[in-house]
Amino acid sequence: MRDSSMQVETEIERCVASGMCTLLAPRVFDQDEATGQVVVLEERPAEEQWEAVDEAVRSCPGQVIRFEESAEPADAP
Repeated sequence: MRDSSMQVETEIERCVASGMCTLLAPRVFDQDEATGQVVVLEERPAEEQWEAVDEAVRSCPGQVIRFEESAEPADAP
């Protein structure tokens, strides 16, 4: 089961600017106005956003989004 140390990471250089992530998880992702590429708004989204982030990961045509446990706990300084 996931915990509060889950983190969103992207490989922006591979982003194809489809906007699927923004449509599926608008509180977590946005798009750069100039390039259309993904912008992460919340690196450590709230638990209620996890399902939407998972869907964005699965739907990303460039497969540039990862959602995995961070090496650093969420409450670390």
